Amino acid sequence: MSVRTMVLMAAVIPFLAACTSSAAFREKRNAELAIFEDHAGAPIDRIRTFNGIDRWQALSENKIAIWTSVNRAYLLTLDEPCSGLEFQHTIGISSTNSTVHRRFDKVEFERRVCFIEQIRPIDYKGLRATQRELRVAAGG
Repeated sequence: MSVRTMVLMAAVIPFLAACTSSAAFREKRNAELAIFEDHAGAPIDRIRTFNGIDRWQALSENKIAIWTSVNRAYLLTLDEPCSGLEFQHTIGISSTNSTVHRRFDKVEFERRVCFIEQIRPIDYKGLRATQRELRVAAGG
């Protein structure tokens, strides 16, 4: 094997590993989004957030789940493009008088503004049951 071939392989192998890892990440993220969407109800116009947002989880570049209490979650669809959202550690969500309205309020991060197009309540107990079943089926 020539030195040139070895150098080329040294450059290509990490790239191929990154592509495989990236594809696995996307596949896992898409499966997770599908579970949230399966447990999301009909769209609503607004949600009350008296105690703010407990936590949030990016599910794609334009969909996030937010929790307003331990067992109350919502699936938000944001206007596109909202790229980079899935890699953020912190976001801001606007509200008026502790109420988040679709098409009026927005998610903000790194000088980006993404308006909320849709809000769907999540059957959180059903979601957790499905997640538990999948973990058991996977052996974990």
